[in-house]
Amino acid sequence: MIALKRFLATTRSILTSPRALAIFAGLYILLLVSLYQFSRVREATIWQVAATLFFLVLIPAEFFALQSAILNRARAGKFPWPQILRDTLKLALVTIPILLLAWALWALLNKWQLRHLAPQTPITFPATAPRLQPIHWPTLIFATVRGLLFGVLLPLAAIHLWIEVVGRTVREATGGGGRALVKRLGNVFSRAFTSDSVLIYALGLILFVAVPYAALFIPFTAKGTKTDFAILIARLLLVFLFTLIGWVVTLTALSRNAEETSVAEPAKAIPEAPPAEAAA
Repeated sequence: MIALKRFLATTRSILTSPRALAIFAGLYILLLVSLYQFSRVREATIWQVAATLFFLVLIPAEFFALQSAILNRARAGKFPWPQILRDTLKLALVTIPILLLAWALWALLNKWQLRHLAPQTPITFPATAPRLQPIHWPTLIFATVRGLLFGVLLPLAAIHLWIEVVGRTVREATGGGGRALVKRLGNVFSRAFTSDSVLIYALGLILFVAVPYAALFIPFTAKGTKTDFAILIARLLLVFLFTLIGWVVTLTALSRNAEETSVAEPAKAIPEAPPAEAAA
């Protein structure tokens, strides 16, 4: 399959680019350090409140700078830092509508689910093993919808909006009037939910979500404190590597897939002019 080959080729190219990996790792470490420092701040003094506000601005900036670096490197094959800094702001701005939509959908689903709550049964301790309770289908359906919306559809939409605005000027991204903008957004979202795009994202979820989760939470019994500590360090290192590499590969593969898809889109056929009649 084309998507699988593109994903594997992207993985190979990322793993054989130590300089790019080092830059991505540095940006990712800065983001993790900022998150850690933010979690340690207590809102007790004026300086601590100022530090909290500072990290509330710094952490999103570092996050979008990492995305901008990945997408610009996928697009240009290098790190044009002035362009990366400009695109960081654009990525933050185009993400705001997605976040507002996510908040509205989350509130709507919560309000809707309140009408379909699972029946409450009293807690008892029978002498025999309790019988399995039947599946409460509304709860399962709401959980599935949330997983698809907030784990697949909205992230894919946001990623393809990022891909669309990276490397473009504001005039190129918004020019042509309202009708052209709506048509451009329609093309972006249609590319976001193609089979190849969804497959690449699904493969990426295995790398940067499933594998780190398994590495961190699968139980493993160790003998001795030193061995247990070494295993913990190894687990954290695996989580760091798979999260970083999986996300970089996924974003790069989606960017290249979107670029090749947009290039391969057939142009509208221009009707040929009728041949001029020969002069009498």
